[in-house]
Amino acid sequence: MKRAFAAAGVCLFALMLPTSVLAQGDEGFNLKVVAATEGEERSQQSSLWVMDVDLKPLRVIWVDIKDPRTGMVQPELFYYICYRAVNRPIEAPSTRSTEPVNQLDREPGPPVFIPELTLIGMDAEEPAVFVDQIIPEVQAAINLKERRKFKNSVTIAGPIPAPSTDAPGEENALYGLAIFRGVDPAIDHFMLYLSGFSNGYKVGQGPDGEPLLMRKTIQQQFWRPGDKFDTQSREFRVQGEPVWMYRPDATPAE
Repeated sequence: MKRAFAAAGVCLFALMLPTSVLAQGDEGFNLKVVAATEGEERSQQSSLWVMDVDLKPLRVIWVDIKDPRTGMVQPELFYYICYRAVNRPIEAPSTRSTEPVNQLDREPGPPVFIPELTLIGMDAEEPAVFVDQIIPEVQAAINLKERRKFKNSVTIAGPIPAPSTDAPGEENALYGLAIFRGVDPAIDHFMLYLSGFSNGYKVGQGPDGEPLLMRKTIQQQFWRPGDKFDTQSREFRVQGEPVWMYRPDATPAE
């Protein structure tokens, strides 16, 4: 009887858990960004490709780093995020003549995967911008912690995989990570931007009236309820859902 009540209690507890917690069995990739497109995008850009992107929450890791000037080895705090990307088939473009047609001579760049991840600390009066860095010893420590060989933004770059309708696996998915260095532990609110996961683009108008290239980008917010004296990965929470948006290709420090 006690076992029956215990089992029932476990089931009830599972039903009460958020979906993101229940998804931990999927290697912790509990943030799902679907390869969403609109008819206008497909009609204006015949070679459009968009990836499904699965994210793990923003995390931190302490790694012993050697100072090249002094030779001393000291622990340093790094922020990082891991992702999994799969190229998905896109519905054939619309041929309605009433839709505007992109007048540029050609679409920017060859069909290659070149991820760019940017983390922005939103707490200060002047938001702090942190770009992805390639640090081999930190990458090795993250791979050991996450139990998977994630590639950095240089080694993962290459031709776009063929579109796949299969579930993510070793043959059709790209596993990568981004490392952010020098993040102030006092920052509690972050905005993460991921570009390069689609070749979607629009041409808008800049402040000076000149054409402004805008790329299809993923945006996700994170926050943590802790403080700078207790920086643990479990602190980071998701704020809102990840969304696709169009963002200027060259954005000044925000």
